[in-house]
Amino acid sequence: MTYRYRSEYAQMLRAEGEAKVLLMILDGRGVVIPDEVRRRITSCTDTTVLEAWCERAVHATSLTDIFGTDDEQPEQG
Repeated sequence: MTYRYRSEYAQMLRAEGEAKVLLMILDGRGVVIPDEVRRRITSCTDTTVLEAWCERAVHATSLTDIFGTDDEQPEQG
């Protein structure tokens, strides 16, 4: 039987990793990341939300492509 890491600490580490990957993807795509958006990404603890943002970020040219808002602010996660 395989156990997934489910402790609160493990989930926090996973979210931090997802946020780091998202920021790396955005940087690689040349998307400018304002400090407020960077803080919202790094403070998000919902890995499902972070994964969705990462999937969108792969082809993004702007934050609107990822977060879908005119003011380019991500929803809280």
